[in-house]
Amino acid sequence: MSFVEFKQSALQGAQQWGRGLPRWLHQHHKRVAAGVGGALLLTSAAAFALAYEGPQAHPPAPTWVSVAVASTAPQQADLLSNADQVVYTTAHVRANDTVESLLRRLQVSDPQQLQQLSAKAELRALVAGDPGRVVSAQVSNLGELQSLQGRLPGLEPVPGATHGARQWRELTVKATPQGWDVQSVSRIVQPELRVASGVVKTSFFAAADAAGLPHNVASQLIDVFATQIDFRRSLHPGDRFDVVYRVYQAQGQTLADGRLLSAQFDNQGHAYKAVWFDAKGDAKASGYYAPNGESLSRAFLLSPLPYDRITSGWGWRENPVMHFHEFHKGIDLAIPVGTPVKTIADGRVVYAGWGTGYGKYVKVEHPGGFATIYSHLSAFKVHVGEQVKQGEVVALSGNTGWSTGPHLYFQFFVHGTPVNPLTLAHYAPKGTPVPAALRTEFLAQTAEPRHLLALVGGDGAAVAQAAGASAKEAAHG
Repeated sequence: MSFVEFKQSALQGAQQWGRGLPRWLHQHHKRVAAGVGGALLLTSAAAFALAYEGPQAHPPAPTWVSVAVASTAPQQADLLSNADQVVYTTAHVRANDTVESLLRRLQVSDPQQLQQLSAKAELRALVAGDPGRVVSAQVSNLGELQSLQGRLPGLEPVPGATHGARQWRELTVKATPQGWDVQSVSRIVQPELRVASGVVKTSFFAAADAAGLPHNVASQLIDVFATQIDFRRSLHPGDRFDVVYRVYQAQGQTLADGRLLSAQFDNQGHAYKAVWFDAKGDAKASGYYAPNGESLSRAFLLSPLPYDRITSGWGWRENPVMHFHEFHKGIDLAIPVGTPVKTIADGRVVYAGWGTGYGKYVKVEHPGGFATIYSHLSAFKVHVGEQVKQGEVVALSGNTGWSTGPHLYFQFFVHGTPVNPLTLAHYAPKGTPVPAALRTEFLAQTAEPRHLLALVGGDGAAVAQAAGASAKEAAHG
């Protein structure tokens, strides 16, 4: 189809559509009217929504207020930057500390202050004694000490106080325009009662550590029963101990472990018990007793050593050095060189020197015809003619004389005749019981420790409650 033919065909179609439109409108006039009316209604609503917003109020005219402010921020910033900054520091006293080493750990670095404070006796006393004490200080950002506070070592009895009260001293040091203000103030601390129990599995000290028993209290327990229990050889797995003891606490720290007040040790099915009695006005009567008042003290300790191992017992043997057959008139106790050797009883030193085979040795004569010899020593701690008390260190163990290794050769004599040292307990007379005149005081003073000891191992809550009540009573006594 040509373009002319297409144009004529389109024109004829439009003319036909135009001639048919009136007829279609006449046939569908209602539908057309409804459509036109709806369109007009929607258009009017949209116009109303866009044009009508209701009555409008005119906004107020803005008002401007001008206030003059004097800013001191730059001056304040300068003051803050120039002001001394204070640092709060703490440090623990260490073994072999000096005043300077302690102050430097507290961040004091001013050379003049370090020199001045190191010369003060009060500061030197602060670093002496037991380590572990806490010292606090305030130090400027220039390393200058402003103040210092710390506990001086040691506890002292409070004159006339009851229930074992002790006093400690607190040292304060402050820098003033006139110099150093150094003061020492005494403070009283009351004891608290503690309880502990343990069962021996491998060794006593392992059981004590597992029970949280302080080493000092564990040593006291050994000393108390040293005349009844051989802690070196007679302990067995399953042996049990219960103890009641004192501690002194202040400022959240344990200042010292106090005295063992009561104890029970079950050894091989036999129960050994002890209570401490502080006899007022009669120091000789003070000591450890059985709960019924019988004395636990004995004339002899069972061993001169804290621990040992027998390498050669009493009787016939081959001499390990000369290799001849001999009767061994004592016992050999293996122990490292330098271990303290204690005399087993009161007595007088009659010899401290060298002897063939013995090496360095000490001989002590005891009342009642008894004597002891301690040989193969490395050093003497006593001299001839000196009076010694039971448990006093007389020498240090060694390896001198005829010896194949570090050990102590220990001999025990009865009226000049050597006796097996392992049987010396049979020769030890018992001590004196509580005097009749002090028995009422003894029962009253030991009632609480005996009661707590009876509770240990039973109801733990009851033990804690009873111990707390005792501590309160002590604090108000």
